[in-house]
Amino acid sequence: MTSRELARIATAVENGAPLPAGLPEGEGLIVGITGPPGAGKSSLADAITVELRKRGKTVAIVAVDPSSRATGGAILGDRVRMSRHHGDEGVFIRSMATRGMSGGLARTTRSLARLFRGAGFDFVLIETVGVGQDEIGIAGEADVTVVTLTPGMGDDVQAIKAGIMEIADLFVINKADRPGAEQTERDVRAMLSLGHTDAPVLRTVAIDGTGVPAVVDDLLLRKKKARVAGEVFEIDHLGIAVRSIDEALKFYRDQLGMGLASRETVAHEKTHVAMLPAGESRVELLEATDGDSTIAKFIEKRGPGLHHVAMRVSDLASVTARLEAAGARLLGEPRKGAGGHTYVFVHPGSTGGVLWELIQE
Repeated sequence: MTSRELARIATAVENGAPLPAGLPEGEGLIVGITGPPGAGKSSLADAITVELRKRGKTVAIVAVDPSSRATGGAILGDRVRMSRHHGDEGVFIRSMATRGMSGGLARTTRSLARLFRGAGFDFVLIETVGVGQDEIGIAGEADVTVVTLTPGMGDDVQAIKAGIMEIADLFVINKADRPGAEQTERDVRAMLSLGHTDAPVLRTVAIDGTGVPAVVDDLLLRKKKARVAGEVFEIDHLGIAVRSIDEALKFYRDQLGMGLASRETVAHEKTHVAMLPAGESRVELLEATDGDSTIAKFIEKRGPGLHHVAMRVSDLASVTARLEAAGARLLGEPRKGAGGHTYVFVHPGSTGGVLWELIQE
């Protein structure tokens, strides 16, 4: 798709629209760049982009800016710093406002990152707002989290170690040409020696590119390993067995305020199903239509409750082959379900007590 088409879709997603139907999972690496205010996150993201472009990689950047008090939109300071990429079709930059969200992210940051990865970008960089020690939302959204620090932090390293210091996959000491860079690196490595993490520690001067190739080498290696590992698991839905969907909706819809997307009857499973979206996932309420259905037997034995966890995978055949080779017990062969997806169940005895459903769209 063209940059204009992508921008139009991104705007719709940021305003609450779902991701486009049939969007590929993509193989791009989502990289979160976070750290305290003033650490040079924008300059680092810009320098990483320059180096990736030299190596023929495409890059999408999600720059999360503070909300403007006047308009509620993004202040766009980060985008201004990356203006040299204007006109480069291999780089797409999207600024978004936090709109009151904490954790250094905006509400739809994750959806935009998935959109850009699905659009085929090799790397998606998420630059957070300058964050404090407990604002660690990026760790749940990115494949790799880069924590950016600066020389002269001193005791600040100790002060924030219980927060963002523990989510780092890679530490970058930026502005390393300033006095105190060696001491900051020693402080970080001393923290690492206590067992918080085994993340590498690199030094950069992002404004002139010093040290940035080593950062990109690390990211490319991580992308290669992720591709070899072969799979990203995401929760598709939680299946909850209930005696009555109408009774259950009094809680989920009427009290929690969750929307009801659809209701249907799956005849071959002898089950009524109600679907309630929950972010990128959903809750499925399952009611038996017959006394000998799987749901009826489950409730008879265990009572209402969590029946299964459904995980989305991109290559079901590869995942099931790996599970079977490792001795996991599959309940039958993969088969087609409603909507054309393929699925298979994994016995609770292999998963620690919870029935798993693996789904490939």
